[in-house]
Amino acid sequence: MPPVPVQDRGYARPELLAETDWLADYLNDPKLRSIDARPPNQYAENHIPGAVNLSGFGGIPRAGNEDMASPEEFAAVAGNLGISNDMTVVVYDAPSQMMGMVAWAFLYYGHTDLRILDGGLTKWSSEQRPLSTDVPEYPPTTFVSKPQEATYCSLDQVRAAVSNPDTVFWDTRTLEEFQGTKAGFGPPVRMGRIPGAVHLDWVELFDEDTRTLKPANELTALLASRGITPEHEINTY
Repeated sequence: MPPVPVQDRGYARPELLAETDWLADYLNDPKLRSIDARPPNQYAENHIPGAVNLSGFGGIPRAGNEDMASPEEFAAVAGNLGISNDMTVVVYDAPSQMMGMVAWAFLYYGHTDLRILDGGLTKWSSEQRPLSTDVPEYPPTTFVSKPQEATYCSLDQVRAAVSNPDTVFWDTRTLEEFQGTKAGFGPPVRMGRIPGAVHLDWVELFDEDTRTLKPANELTALLASRGITPEHEINTY
């Protein structure tokens, strides 16, 4: 069964999702830039025509302490990909957490004209839409970063809020990672979780068959079942 159109799923911000047919219509628009958030080797195998590669793991610049990089560093990355502030950015992957990381980074650095491709490359490919191995070469642009600190939770903020009943820390990893029985991706870290965190694997937010985001009523019920409700401040990791 095909997924319900994004506009009919009850989201508060449906404009943050792009449907595959919409992207197909605007694929050659010079004011649109698609970002493939998968690792470079997967991008090289095939990708949506015209897409650039910015991996969610390792592609987003970080400070030496793993904090967010300076606005200038992110601006250089975006500018070198040919992305300017007046463009619509569409992020996709297969899907996995990587698209969320890249999309959030752009939002953090102040780029609001951003969408995640609903169903990602999985849905795009299943619909027999075009794929390419060509790596586009866009001229560098000027990108101005304006960090939005309200969207970021620093380590100091975690320490201050970890015992606050009005704050929920949402662990989006696998259950094994949450329980501390399995290490996740990236460099070695201590296993376990933030004390008091609740668990909801990010994959549970998506329909198993279409890989599209579940309707708003289903998501609301799922989140509420874990204590993730609007009256709390929600911090995810």
